[in-house]
Amino acid sequence: MSNNKRSLHRRHSHQHSAIEVETFVPRIVAMTLAKEFADAVKAEPGERQELVDAALSVGQWLADRGLSGRWDRVKPAEVLRALDFLPAPERERFLFSLVGLLGHAAFNGQLQPSAAKRSIDEVAALTQKDVIRTFAHTASAQLQAMTA
Repeated sequence: MSNNKRSLHRRHSHQHSAIEVETFVPRIVAMTLAKEFADAVKAEPGERQELVDAALSVGQWLADRGLSGRWDRVKPAEVLRALDFLPAPERERFLFSLVGLLGHAAFNGQLQPSAAKRSIDEVAALTQKDVIRTFAHTASAQLQAMTA
């Protein structure tokens, strides 16, 4: 291969790699995220199940929209509407778990902090519980610091 062709090949490969990185959208497997987060916080069995249930609810909601694994596209109000059959306390536990799952994904590089912050801010507006709102605001502030 001549020097000219090698140079062209290297330049083309570099451009191709840059395009892949810019357009790469990570896909998050709901069960994996729930397990990793539950392990990280040393969740008790009941808490672990709540995290799994929340992650699977989001995963199903995304899959139903052709967005499998795209946690950057989560719309908490719409997911919550799909869970309207749950009693209010369970919906609130879902919101609490969702904040934790989104935050964990962002803090571990699986999700862009801005996408997690957007969804977490929406949860803060949806919840009826001060403790969940405070948790969401705290996580949002930490994510904001990551993007600054």
